Amino acid sequence: MKNALIQLAAAAATITAAPALPPTAAEDLMAAFYGNTLTIAVPDGYFYASRYIDPDGTWREARGDDWVRGAWERTPDGGTCHWQTEPAIHNATRFCYPPKRYEVGQAWTTTDPNTGNLVYQKIEPGRRPR
Repeated sequence: MKNALIQLAAAAATITAAPALPPTAAEDLMAAFYGNTLTIAVPDGYFYASRYIDPDGTWREARGDDWVRGAWERTPDGGTCHWQTEPAIHNATRFCYPPKRYEVGQAWTTTDPNTGNLVYQKIEPGRRPR
């Protein structure tokens, strides 16, 4: 009996120590972004970008002849945080969003936490040329 309890406890520890599996396509709130283009416009800040978000936790957007690159990760509540990685920025701002499912063609607004400017975003079908 004692050995059975020890084996059960060891099995439970193995199960709980297993890494979390990535979400399935049906569960992935970011699925609409993959293979499509997120357009970002901040008219008051004179900023416009076409961002390509990939399921591996990276994104890129063209700025002039160069690419700006970044990373994104899921938050414990299912939202996401995004930040720039290249060119490197000291203490890069993390833009975090609550969990929400978006569809291709959908548009929405957010507020830039640094400037208070409205940010217009839309998922355009396919990867738009830079």
